[in-house]
Amino acid sequence: MPSPRAPTPGLFLALLLLIPFPTSAQELLDQITALGTENAQAYSAPLTEGLTHTLTGGFMDRSAPLGAMRFDLGVRFLGAIPSGEGRTFRAIIPDEIHLGEDRFVQPYRPRDGSLDTPTISGEGDGIVLVPDGDFRDALLAAGEDPGDYQIPLPPGLSLPLTPLLAVHASIGVGLGTEISLRFLPAFEATPELGGLRSHGLSVSHELSHWFSSPLDLSAHLGYQEATAEDFLQASAVHYGLLAGVNAGPMNFFGGTMLRRGTTTVDYRISNPTGTPGLPQDGVQLSFDSELSTTPGYVLGARLQLLVMNLAGHYTFGDQDVFSLKLGIGLP
Repeated sequence: MPSPRAPTPGLFLALLLLIPFPTSAQELLDQITALGTENAQAYSAPLTEGLTHTLTGGFMDRSAPLGAMRFDLGVRFLGAIPSGEGRTFRAIIPDEIHLGEDRFVQPYRPRDGSLDTPTISGEGDGIVLVPDGDFRDALLAAGEDPGDYQIPLPPGLSLPLTPLLAVHASIGVGLGTEISLRFLPAFEATPELGGLRSHGLSVSHELSHWFSSPLDLSAHLGYQEATAEDFLQASAVHYGLLAGVNAGPMNFFGGTMLRRGTTTVDYRISNPTGTPGLPQDGVQLSFDSELSTTPGYVLGARLQLLVMNLAGHYTFGDQDVFSLKLGIGLP
């Protein structure tokens, strides 16, 4: 059975696409392990890609960096919202399989005719792949029940967003430059992710510190990484430009940013008793979810009341990301 340290069913139901499976189909189980990995990657993409998006958001909450020896300390909540297109994916089925000396082409078909099935952010039951053609005929001739060889894909979990909570600390170091740290001790953001830890660093520099401008102009560069239990690692970088203006206690800002990152899922099956229908003990399933360099467009505002502040922004992109922060400090 899965290791007790593994997360509860959800994301990793996708890694066990072949249960329940009869003992007599062990050869097939071994052959379709790669199929399970590919479908797992597509099924979990809204979550793994969403994590990368949240890691690249939330470093900015004003148009100009803090002045020298000024500081800000706060708690930030972020959420990446899956796109509508990311709520389903087209399942991958094997072109052929081998059982003993027999080879079967196009051995499976979707029971209901469509290969479209929900991702972790979608809704409804997953599709069921059923034996077809010569493969089905061979099972019947051998006295097997084709229903025992069905492959059910996992249902959608209606995951509305990928959340991230972090402590955010910033300090001005002079010459229009600010350094920010963001960190999170072990925190269960969602049952699918398990205990999540993250930390990162960013640097902001006020370009308009060096010339006269009606707007604050700042450049940002940051790096963030996260781990969940011992099966997930994610890292991301972002860089961009912000512009904004003060209006009394309010600061309004907007800008653009580029981000890229990778989330790696590496999951080892623990099945020491050889439970039928599960992959063999020690089988390792792994895949990467890549976020190539993509632009995001930021709109935000900050309210400063004495030493307290409330800031938020919204980033438009492949997955929209929102951020809310409550902080205290010397502006």
